Amino acid sequence: MSKQFKHSDMRRKSSVLYSTSVGKGGLFNPQDLLYSSSQGKNVFLENENENENENEAGSREQSPLASLSSGNASYNTAKTQHHQQQGEQAHLLNNEPQAGYSSMDNLLTAQQQKGKPHGYSPLREEIGQDLENGESVQQSNQSTVNNSASEIYPELLEEERELLLDNKLIDSTDHDSSDIAAKWASANPEMLSTSYHREFKTLVKNAAPLVLTFLLQNSLSLASIFSVSHLGTKELGAITLGSMTANICGFAAIQGLCTCLDTLCSQAYGAKKYHLVGVFLQRCCALTILGFIPVQILWYFFSETLLKVFIEQEELCYLASKYLKIMVFSLPPFIVFECTKRFLQCQGIFHASTLVLLVCAPLNAFMNYLLVWNPYVGVGYLGAPISVVLNYWLMCLGLISYIVFTKNKINPRKCWGGFVQYDQIFNNWKQMINLAVPGIIMVEAEFVGFEILTIFAAKLGEDALAAQSIVATIASFAYQIPFSISISTSTRVANFIGAGLWKNCLITCKSALSLSFVISCTNLSIIFLLKHKIAQIFSSEPVVIKLVEQSLPILAVMQLFDAFNACTAGCLRGQGQQRKGSVINILAFYIIGVPMAYFLTFKLNLSGVTGLWLGIVNALIFMTVCQSMAVFNVNWKDLVKEAEARNEDPI
Repeated sequence: MSKQFKHSDMRRKSSVLYSTSVGKGGLFNPQDLLYSSSQGKNVFLENENENENENEAGSREQSPLASLSSGNASYNTAKTQHHQQQGEQAHLLNNEPQAGYSSMDNLLTAQQQKGKPHGYSPLREEIGQDLENGESVQQSNQSTVNNSASEIYPELLEEERELLLDNKLIDSTDHDSSDIAAKWASANPEMLSTSYHREFKTLVKNAAPLVLTFLLQNSLSLASIFSVSHLGTKELGAITLGSMTANICGFAAIQGLCTCLDTLCSQAYGAKKYHLVGVFLQRCCALTILGFIPVQILWYFFSETLLKVFIEQEELCYLASKYLKIMVFSLPPFIVFECTKRFLQCQGIFHASTLVLLVCAPLNAFMNYLLVWNPYVGVGYLGAPISVVLNYWLMCLGLISYIVFTKNKINPRKCWGGFVQYDQIFNNWKQMINLAVPGIIMVEAEFVGFEILTIFAAKLGEDALAAQSIVATIASFAYQIPFSISISTSTRVANFIGAGLWKNCLITCKSALSLSFVISCTNLSIIFLLKHKIAQIFSSEPVVIKLVEQSLPILAVMQLFDAFNACTAGCLRGQGQQRKGSVINILAFYIIGVPMAYFLTFKLNLSGVTGLWLGIVNALIFMTVCQSMAVFNVNWKDLVKEAEARNEDPI
């Protein structure tokens, strides 16, 4: 959770901000520094404080819902402020403050115009010059600062102490608050950086709720399959076919497209361009909804015809097409949910989707019983997709309600400037598409690759297909923790790059890899040591159990490379290097993994499905090596410049 640090002393009147979400430098503009100069500047500051008080009073009167519904008025206000900031550089360089901006805003904006987005050392130099000229602090402002500091001082002081300890600027015996405050105020910002311990702690804290989020989200489709499985073999086959088609053509592609927000929103948030976070959210929603209109048309009108091209059983295709026709109505809320989830994650709010799913997942199970099995309101087979559609709408509305009514200390509404005009929604789609298309390829390449393995297993017989399904399910569950770390890492890296703190990105990436290694070793040990018991949990057939036991040692070894693959993919998304990731994924799965799986299984005739998983292991080894090279062999300063260019939006 981001925290703001405020310390002022009578000698320097300096103020430093720190955010645990990005390390030294923080994500917030230093608004708390108050100083005066000559009599004329005192008059200016008094007028300015009156204006600020009026603005604060007005903002308190406006409800959260009203702030979200501000519409074009909020957009015009944000646009006017942007143009004012662009036009004030000349005034700042000539020490001519503009009306409507605090002195601290002017100093910070001047540093941003010079390419120094954090402004620590330059700010202190200018502050020192003003103080040497004998400028004094107004008594009323000083009392306000002291009162503000007294309210939150103990927690902030402890955070500062930990950071100073990490950088060995104080020792563990230093507990005096005044000494710590003085050390913090006088420290050279370049000497202060994040630590491995801090990154481990942050990554684990952010990833923990995501594990539960992904498990609950996956349970939605599993509940539908489970409820329909008792209706009959045809219904089970139809919903499995329909679910697989929906995932490949819809949900997986949407998740891949929305990965562009992992880069854009997180980097904009790190650069303190809060209004851009909301703009990127609206653009991605519009792009995704419009882009998937053809998919919805195909599902609703032509799904049965298309399925018959690949599947010979007409009744199976008919039932699967009925499933897809209903699932058409789940795409819009799923799109908004995925985009909004990333809108919150970029701000360090990872638990919101977990809270929503803790409510919706049990409701989904209840709806499946009610709509599939209940003798009074149940509709049988079609009740399963109806329950999924209703739950996606509830999930979407739940996240929006969280944003509107939350009392979280990290207020997500600060990144929402209202609905922008329609012409602004369709601006700068090129930079979003350049990240979205490779993101789709990264997700789809891996997803389709595993589906091809299922097709290969089906050719080996029913027992092999059952074993393949069990091993794939175990692999999916084991992947949830590394994938959660990957999401946490991508947000963290993008925040650092957006803030210009590229050196801390290296610490984050190395910490994430180390954490992934620990998790993978844990998964490896559990799967290898408990392979017989795990196989018995999923099946009672001796032949299937034997095939699963043969494959689980290979799956155990795969955990090492699967975790590294997830971690490095997250680093690439945070860097904005999805294009490299997409190329690596295609080469890994379709030049190495799938061909090798086919060769080992059907040419060398390896028993069971072991050949299929050996092919995937080799693909993951290739991906891990290539993605690691792409992550660490990069010009970080160029990445910072690219992020700055993305954040120079005309809004």
